[in-house]
Amino acid sequence: MPNDVAAQAAFTIRSPAQDELTDYVGVLAVAFGEAMSPDEIANEAQHLEPDRVIGVFEGDLQVGVGGAFTFRLTVPGGEVGAAGITIIGVLPTHTRRGILRQMMTWLVAQARERGEPVAVLGASEAAIYQRFGYGIAAMRSQFELEPVRTTFLRPVETGGTFRFVEADEATQLFSAIYDTMRRRTPGALSRNETKWRYAMVHDAEWMRSAGAKSRVVLEVDGEPRAYAIYRVKSDWDNRGPRNVMTAVEVIGVDAASEQAMWQWLIRVDLVGQIKGYRGPSPHPLQLQLTEPRRMNVNYSDEMWLRILDVAPALEGRTYRGPGAITFELTDDFCPWNAGTWRLTVPGGDGVASVTEGAGGEAADLALDVSALSTAYLGAFTFAEIAAAGRITELRDGGLAAADALFQTPTKPWNSTPF
Repeated sequence: MPNDVAAQAAFTIRSPAQDELTDYVGVLAVAFGEAMSPDEIANEAQHLEPDRVIGVFEGDLQVGVGGAFTFRLTVPGGEVGAAGITIIGVLPTHTRRGILRQMMTWLVAQARERGEPVAVLGASEAAIYQRFGYGIAAMRSQFELEPVRTTFLRPVETGGTFRFVEADEATQLFSAIYDTMRRRTPGALSRNETKWRYAMVHDAEWMRSAGAKSRVVLEVDGEPRAYAIYRVKSDWDNRGPRNVMTAVEVIGVDAASEQAMWQWLIRVDLVGQIKGYRGPSPHPLQLQLTEPRRMNVNYSDEMWLRILDVAPALEGRTYRGPGAITFELTDDFCPWNAGTWRLTVPGGDGVASVTEGAGGEAADLALDVSALSTAYLGAFTFAEIAAAGRITELRDGGLAAADALFQTPTKPWNSTPF
């Protein structure tokens, strides 16, 4: 088997013209072993950014595809630019020949040119991306509940009205509600109109394996306060209806509005089971229901994050200051990050400065970029990562000092598919 350097020399990378996007996406279907219809491929291509998509070629044969979305990522106290890595695939005939590394290198370089200090992705297989320094940045919840056995501990009354809306109106109304949530939720990603239209509210025939999509808004005194996107799959037997509702996304501008939307969903007739996925962790319903165990909730990784440039990434969020922490960082894939760094928060406003070299200060912690990326949004604490053997405490109290600085009131969550 050729080494990576020799293998990469045999391949070329180029971006597509607008009319080539569907051909590029077609490679992804083969790489994932999926039968994507022409309409599905066209929809996927519709919301991609051509200048952020690349194909890898062996002569005239396309053997790999990769891309990125341009996002703003909410972090504690602010937001930073983020490259949303997507449509990564290599033909089964060409795996383990350095093609993935070549694409990831290209995408990292582009992100840095655009001033994006972090990259994020949803991992098909975590082992693939941990090799490139990604760490778990946000968890997601999945659950199943039976409406007839579901009651709320403290039902809310909003005095509002619920109504169904079509895709165009949903794009307008829902985006304002979502942005209210996004600004307060680390891990949440910005959505442009194309993302809303083609990834969130669109409902083509090939998308309906779980039923047709419905879009509902809750309005109070004419003001949109919450929305739900869901599907219902018809299922009847000789005992009657037992339709399955899949809650794609339920968002409110505040906790009461969101609970009111869940109360409405649970009252929809003929539904025997409600399934939720890509929900927050922990899920608010666990504290709102009289019998939360009946949700059968479980958790899995949702967003993986990779710090591309240490100083702008860390300076892009705020901290529980004052305080300081010095750490030794290793990073094989992005060697410019490797070294000793000192994060200083001089005041109570949480604004930090990050300097390389640490000014002669001894390091408090030693860790790799994957561990730092996992701690970045608050998905796991430094102490939890250290308990897994991923961080070495070099000074007594170093873990506690780092956790005091990085403490966040809200667990990170991403509900945007990409």
